[in-house]
Amino acid sequence: MTTVAQLPAAIVRLEDHVVHRIAAGEVVQRPASALKEMLENSLDAGAKHITVVIKEGGLKYLQIQDDGCGIRVEDLPILCQRHTTSKLRAYEDLDTIATLGFRGEALASISYVAHVTITTMTASMQHGYRVKYSDGEMLPPGPKPAAAVPGTSIIVEVSEH
Repeated sequence: MTTVAQLPAAIVRLEDHVVHRIAAGEVVQRPASALKEMLENSLDAGAKHITVVIKEGGLKYLQIQDDGCGIRVEDLPILCQRHTTSKLRAYEDLDTIATLGFRGEALASISYVAHVTITTMTASMQHGYRVKYSDGEMLPPGPKPAAAVPGTSIIVEVSEH
């Protein structure tokens, strides 16, 4: 009996969308992980009151609303991109960081496995803004004026993404 040597598979570079989805799976392994990350963001934003809505065990829908400091409208275009954070500027800042989250990974990862809608308002804004994200990017038409109170609401809707 003769055996034919199997040729090794070619090595290929993974496409970015595959890499991001794999990373999302590592950061957001279950709905509880996504909720924990969003709660930490609310606490880091100084929220005194946080409301959570979960449907179907968080497998299809999560919403968290807080009365924290809100998000600046000029920061919304990059909010769900990887490695974007308001808490860290240089590597040396890690020695003195005093927040629960800082890596800028949670919202990006969540947006790769679900549709994310954020409504936010800072104390200095006349009104809030609503924006939607998918795969780490803000969706057109971008931030739209919206009725809101100071703080942030994040809705995560899981579909066949």
